[in-house]
Amino acid sequence: METLKSLIANSIYPLAAFAVSMILTRVCIAVLPHLGYMDMPKGRHIHKKPVPRAGGIGFILAFWFSIMLYAGKLCHGDFTKLADQNVGQFLIALAGASIILFFTGLYDDRFDMPSLIKLMLHISAGAALYFLGGGIRTVFDFTLPWYLALIVTVFWTIGIVNAFNLIDGLDGLAAGLASISSVCIAVWILLSGGNFPMVVLLFTFCGACLGFLVFNFSPARIFMGDTGSMFLGLFFAMTSMDQCSRPAVTVAALLVPLVAIGVPIFDVILAIWRRSIRRFGIHMLKENLDDAEAVTELENGIDSTGRIELKKVIESEKGVMDADQDHLHHRLLRESHNKTSRAVLLIYALSIVFSLGAIGLTFIGRSMPALAFLLVIIGVFFTLRLANIELLASMSVLAQGVRFPRKSFLLTAAHPLIDFLMVTASFFLTYALLQRAVRSTYNIYLFLILVIPYFLVLILSGVYRTYWLRAGIERYYFLLKLLFLAACISFILLNVFAIKGWVLAGISKRMTVIIFLLQTFFSCGAVIAERAFLHFFESFAIRSYYLKNSPEASQHYTLIHGGGLGCRMYINNLYSSRHLSCPFRILGIIDEDPSLQGLNVYGFRVLGTSHDLETLYKKKPFDTIVLTTVNISDEVIEMMRTFARSHNVRVTMFLSQEYPADQDFFNMLQSRAINPIEKEGAEAEDDDPGLGL
Repeated sequence: METLKSLIANSIYPLAAFAVSMILTRVCIAVLPHLGYMDMPKGRHIHKKPVPRAGGIGFILAFWFSIMLYAGKLCHGDFTKLADQNVGQFLIALAGASIILFFTGLYDDRFDMPSLIKLMLHISAGAALYFLGGGIRTVFDFTLPWYLALIVTVFWTIGIVNAFNLIDGLDGLAAGLASISSVCIAVWILLSGGNFPMVVLLFTFCGACLGFLVFNFSPARIFMGDTGSMFLGLFFAMTSMDQCSRPAVTVAALLVPLVAIGVPIFDVILAIWRRSIRRFGIHMLKENLDDAEAVTELENGIDSTGRIELKKVIESEKGVMDADQDHLHHRLLRESHNKTSRAVLLIYALSIVFSLGAIGLTFIGRSMPALAFLLVIIGVFFTLRLANIELLASMSVLAQGVRFPRKSFLLTAAHPLIDFLMVTASFFLTYALLQRAVRSTYNIYLFLILVIPYFLVLILSGVYRTYWLRAGIERYYFLLKLLFLAACISFILLNVFAIKGWVLAGISKRMTVIIFLLQTFFSCGAVIAERAFLHFFESFAIRSYYLKNSPEASQHYTLIHGGGLGCRMYINNLYSSRHLSCPFRILGIIDEDPSLQGLNVYGFRVLGTSHDLETLYKKKPFDTIVLTTVNISDEVIEMMRTFARSHNVRVTMFLSQEYPADQDFFNMLQSRAINPIEKEGAEAEDDDPGLGL
């Protein structure tokens, strides 16, 4: 109740920030065009007419005006005592750094400052923030050396400032996200019984942002420019570091501020990932320019979204720092058919979900850790859904490694390290789950007993002389036996050391067995799953992501005839790195066998027989029928020809038979072979739209 009364009593400051921000922003709309601060439509810009920019001046001045009134109240009008207040130290550091970025933004919004000079000024702002008393100085009660604290502070400041700079791409986006994030952190501080003046400061900041948002929401009458976006980033960099450096900081104190500004952080991480992967793909393209087939596949693979022309990128030598149109707000804008307000509201909703989730997890995790873990897993899958372009680009590069094995040997060589990390992570996960039971008995011997046997057995067995991207089932069986052997060795050592009292002293035999079983389950599961995921990415995920991101008009819908072994071989061939960018989407299978009707075969449903072609075509028109069996009657062949001619459908055959090694016969087959990547060329070679045999 007292907290509520205090909030009401101090609500004048957020309201003042809101009102002054509105007034100053309106003044900026009238004055800034006369000073040359205009954002002209060009390049990647979405707006169609000139709009004033550097409008951040309005809400920055409104924030400082209102917060100085509050600071005067705290120190009873004697500002020399401001440094004695926790919030005063915060404001002094923020003011010093914001002066540097304020004038940096003003110049950049007017004259476009070179990126290197801007980066140096960002570094200066981070250093000023540190030397004025801000920054990360302690983590979990561990005091960092001054030089390390300075480096961490500067890098974190640069990262968050640029995160808000990048996210400021749609009308009202940055200001709205800043408002949501500040309220989230303020609510968290209130619920956790934190520093009340910091709550007032955060609500005042929110009020200033909302006053600007009145004129910035779609259609925007003014943009905040770098002047505003850099201040937003600096404020949240300072806020998150302030929470991290408090005494007796908890994981929640780290989690909530980071997740509250999770959308900008997530977007900048995706941007670095996306551009780095594409850059790596370009280098692969350069190295294979003499191989025409490699060039075709690399272009189609890395450029599968259709938004980057790799040859032009090579000519212009664009790198990781160059802009693109695959930021989160660009994607949602495309999803919403260029409706800016709808895209912005979706990102607002995403930010609110992130914020509420962070606050909820910190409280749920104390009483219901299993539910908190489940929510984290759901969040991970949801996050991966937003990163589909980055996943596609990454898997495209992986596919090219499969296509050119010399590059994939790096992955093979890295497997011992990957397995060691997997087993080590399993040990710490087991320890975390049973922390209360084993905390007092944990030592290095327990780590060696439960981890090292796996590493030694796998190294000495020769299993790493396997190219896991093309491993057979027998190698997986061999790996499983090795893991079982390593588990047995660990179990024997664990019991011997436990009996001697060197590990798990005072722990029951039942708990000892539980520790062993958990470690074995996590270790074996992780080692096997990592290799299984490689096959999953190569054989299914890459192609699925490619089709998901390909324009609907470019896709060729395909029907497979025959659900036997030939069908399996055709699907394996299609869902491989060789045909990564083949635009054929399989609708299903038709087969004359009545026992297969309605069943799922090799991942696709048997939709009917050849007599159902007309019905299937009416439901979903298709372009191609692929015959994967030679056991076809003359009646079915003729039915196929008639249907194909009347509907302009191409019919081809996938051969999976064994033939004599006759060079002429082989050359004849090669001359008529269809490369799915060459979509138009393949059809042009076939004069008859009917059966292409």
